[in-house]
Amino acid sequence: MGRTKIWIPGIFLVVLLAGCGTSNPIVATIDHENITLRDFEDNYAKNNGGWTNADTSSLENRKHFLDLLINFKLKVKEAKERGLLNDTSVTGEFDEYRSTVAQSYVLEKEITAPHVRRMYDHRLQEIYASQIFFRLPQNPTPADTLEAYNSALKVLALLPEVSFDTLARKYSQDSQSAPNGGYIGWVVPGRDPEDVENALYALKEGEYSKAPFRSSLGYHIFKVLRRRPARGAIRISHILKRFSPGLKDTAAVRDTIWQIYGELKHGAVFSELAQKYSDDLSTKGRGGDAGFYERARLRPDIANLLFDFPIDSISAPYHQPYGYHIFQVTGEQPFAPFSQMEKDLRSDYQQRFYQTDYAKYVEGLRQQYGVVVDRDVLATLKESVDTMKTPSSSGWSDTLSADLLARSLFTCGGKPFTVRDFVDAVETGAEYKEMPLRKSNIDVMVDRLVTARVLKEYAVAAIDRYPELKSLMDEYLDGILLYRIEQDEVWNKVVANDSLLRLYYDTTKTNYRWPERVNFAEIFVTSDSLKNVVQEKLSGGADFLPLAEEYTARAGYRDKRGEWGLQPYDLNDLSQKASKLPVDSVSGFFRYQNGWTVIKVLGKDSARVKTFEEAQPELAGSYQEQFSKMREQEWVESLRQKYGVTVNTDLLGQAFKKKHVENN
Repeated sequence: MGRTKIWIPGIFLVVLLAGCGTSNPIVATIDHENITLRDFEDNYAKNNGGWTNADTSSLENRKHFLDLLINFKLKVKEAKERGLLNDTSVTGEFDEYRSTVAQSYVLEKEITAPHVRRMYDHRLQEIYASQIFFRLPQNPTPADTLEAYNSALKVLALLPEVSFDTLARKYSQDSQSAPNGGYIGWVVPGRDPEDVENALYALKEGEYSKAPFRSSLGYHIFKVLRRRPARGAIRISHILKRFSPGLKDTAAVRDTIWQIYGELKHGAVFSELAQKYSDDLSTKGRGGDAGFYERARLRPDIANLLFDFPIDSISAPYHQPYGYHIFQVTGEQPFAPFSQMEKDLRSDYQQRFYQTDYAKYVEGLRQQYGVVVDRDVLATLKESVDTMKTPSSSGWSDTLSADLLARSLFTCGGKPFTVRDFVDAVETGAEYKEMPLRKSNIDVMVDRLVTARVLKEYAVAAIDRYPELKSLMDEYLDGILLYRIEQDEVWNKVVANDSLLRLYYDTTKTNYRWPERVNFAEIFVTSDSLKNVVQEKLSGGADFLPLAEEYTARAGYRDKRGEWGLQPYDLNDLSQKASKLPVDSVSGFFRYQNGWTVIKVLGKDSARVKTFEEAQPELAGSYQEQFSKMREQEWVESLRQKYGVTVNTDLLGQAFKKKHVENN
């Protein structure tokens, strides 16, 4: 008899021990280990729907939960006393889990979460900036890079004696911004490369770069001219007058749009004029309303115009190559809270920035751990394998000598990763098993294994830096210990052999009953023509079951000759119909499930107690559940006697009275 493996029972997801004192009284003690009121509150709230639900819980429910918490801690304590922390199956499983979860946690904590939060924070601020730019060729040589860098340093040294815009006009190699004194306008988060955006947002208003900033295009010196809270989204209405395709009417369109503008200046209603004059059919019927727009969704020139407009203000006619607009800003909408935008920001970050940030992060770890790949060993490995085979090919590594297998392929933090380690990793790693052992693929494998090793080393070492992660690890380890000790003391000691099950059946057999059941066969067809064929053959005296084997379209029933077997009367419409017919009778065709069905009643069975053989599947589970509960009660009682438990349930009435501060 087995038991479903549940690593951490729901009621024991969090076991956090805090210090005790007069402000945190002790509700229970297990062999000098205290459970404080705060411990109880945290555990109860986390496992019963939160602090608010916990506050309204009954004293009876609190006592029951405290008993469960004590039992859990007793079992884990006994597992540790028995040395299960040194059991290789426990340590192996825990090490694998620890590595996997720690890596996920650290990547989330140190890459994704801060970057997503930064994306949101950038949206809350608008900055207006200038730059002086020094371009690099597409594939710059070291000499190219040094020349551009030195040029940037020379210009930087001239600040602040010479104004930024003067230097930009004279030295900047950005043909668009240089003539305007280097002005690049309002920075739109998400539009520029992430490193450029971060460099700009790192500057205060009036501040310029202290050192040249290197991007993929060249070197920049940035200056932030203005910073202000972002407006969020503005609601825009417009009136559009288009030029004809031949542009022969530009003067007439200009005169018309200025006439409309004049009417607006004299009090005309914008929406009425939009419905009357606008050439934009998609907004005309809504009085020109185009909806809400964030700055990033608008062309920079239009955004610069409209995001400085107060609500209800109207623009003068705005010329475009295709015609003229008159805009009105009719409302604004601040950015939603981070909690509402986080999902979309995460998706955007994962698609646009994560891989680049992850690569930089891993490269930093490689340097931190001093990764060194032995190129000679790597070259020998490449030459020693059959390039036509994969790590899943039988005997692929037999060509590797014992001396080569023992050699270090790379070191990470001074620890060697041997060729034997490489063989084991690629044979067990699903991502490697089907990769041909070509030289280029071996390079990829080694690179991935280096990344895996540095991440594992760093993440496991980081556990002690993150209390939340350490707590999660402790919980999981306790879950493994709980499972193992319960297997040993409860489930493995409840043996259900045939003799015991028969004795148990004799005392409980009335619990295992069949309802009234009917056995029937069905021929199901999906067309009128087949229905007519089968009907004609049945009328001619053909046997029902062979016809079912030949014609029924019910999936999986041809091999069973259409037979459903004994089914409860109320199973479905077919069983209900069959229950009302005599045995051996045929119903005649009737509409059912987009087709035609005819059934024949093969037999009926009245409600009765199941035989031992019929009840055995349920019997075994029921037997094990009942006797395992009895065994668990006996075992827990013995643990209470062994370790000693004292409880002060009077304190449970004081729980949840203080205001709870959620951890963010």
